[in-house]
Amino acid sequence: MTEAALTTADAGSAGDDRKAEHLAKLARMAGQIADFFKAYPDAEAVPAVADHINQFWTGGMRDAFIDAYSARPEDLPPLLRRALPLIRPARGS
Repeated sequence: MTEAALTTADAGSAGDDRKAEHLAKLARMAGQIADFFKAYPDAEAVPAVADHINQFWTGGMRDAFIDAYSARPEDLPPLLRRALPLIRPARGS
C-alpha cells in the first residue's frame, strides 16, 4: 500500500472514531436528560425529554442522534427510546 493510501485510510479511521465519539456523547447527554425526567409520570416524561432535546440541541445534533439510533433504538434507555419518535429532525432534513 502506498504512503498516500495509508494516510487516507488513517484519516478515514480517525473520522469514524470522531463520529463514534460524537454519537456516544449525544447518547450520554440524552441519557442524562432522560435520567432527570424518569421521576416524572411516563405521560409527562416522554414528551419532556423530546421537548428538551428539540429546544436545546442544534438541528445537526438531532439529525445525527435520530440517524444513529432510529435504526437501533434498543441501544437507548427505555424512556429515551419512547421519546425518540418525538424528536424533530432539523428543518430541511
